Amino acid sequence: MTGQEQLQLLELFNKVFDKDRPIEVMLNQYTQNPIGYSYHSFFMEDGAIKGAITCIPAYYLYRNEQVKIATIVDAMVAEENRDLFSFLHVLNNAYKELKKEGYSFVYCYPNEDAYMVYTKAKSMHEIGRMRTYCLLYRIGGVKKPLKVMNFLSEGFAWGWVWLAGLLANNKRYEGIIHKEDESYNATRYKRSDGRYDIVQIDDFTLYYKIREQEGVRTAFIIDIDKKSAKNFNKSLKYLIKIESSNFDLILYPGLLPFSLSGLVPLPRVFERKKFYMVGKILDNKIKKEDAFTIMNWDTNLSNYDII
Repeated sequence: MTGQEQLQLLELFNKVFDKDRPIEVMLNQYTQNPIGYSYHSFFMEDGAIKGAITCIPAYYLYRNEQVKIATIVDAMVAEENRDLFSFLHVLNNAYKELKKEGYSFVYCYPNEDAYMVYTKAKSMHEIGRMRTYCLLYRIGGVKKPLKVMNFLSEGFAWGWVWLAGLLANNKRYEGIIHKEDESYNATRYKRSDGRYDIVQIDDFTLYYKIREQEGVRTAFIIDIDKKSAKNFNKSLKYLIKIESSNFDLILYPGLLPFSLSGLVPLPRVFERKKFYMVGKILDNKIKKEDAFTIMNWDTNLSNYDII
């Protein structure tokens, strides 16, 4: 893209999403991946970009075979140009080019409005919906009037994590479709502002970020490279021991096939955000019955680029 096109894409993003993202952050999002660039499909009117999607590439393993998969991010159309035809034209153009480039699958995590567009227009097929797992550490940080009960919530959190650690097992989980960790993690945590915490604990790596989310100091577990109930439990113990003065709540949006890690799945009714996952097969390497079952995926915030 030309420098002018980059600036137009940035201007459209900031206007559509009501953000103030610097161009350096945008370029990090689009270039910090194993291939070094992303794919952009857009349409223009009067010389200006009015609608666009970006596809971020990565190497995945599907039943132990390497495949190329892209994630759609920053799907946007200027308010005055919003119509289904324009959006689908941009989307289908991306599919065509990605297929020519050897990509087997493309997926994204749409909001509720976009989810309806993708699925009703049959431009993508539903894979499933992630869960939000949490550990409430300091209740006063979530509900200010309950600050006097902080000592109780802290004690309960410690006790629950300790008890879960006695029962958690070391059986590792790895989905049928998952990131090729070495190439993916080499660049993933240089995206956005590049401020992530990466910690080696025993034989696995914890990736996390602490930030204020809707007024609550939150420690987001982004990913763990060797997933087991025991390793998630060790991660919770690390965060409580080292970072507890910096957060009041621990969150892990993703999907866990095990319990007793110390994290508790929020009831759907209390989830503030619905994490849908949809996708499209671009060649016959990946089978429908595998791709459109969410438990076959290793999916979390490392895939969904908002943190």
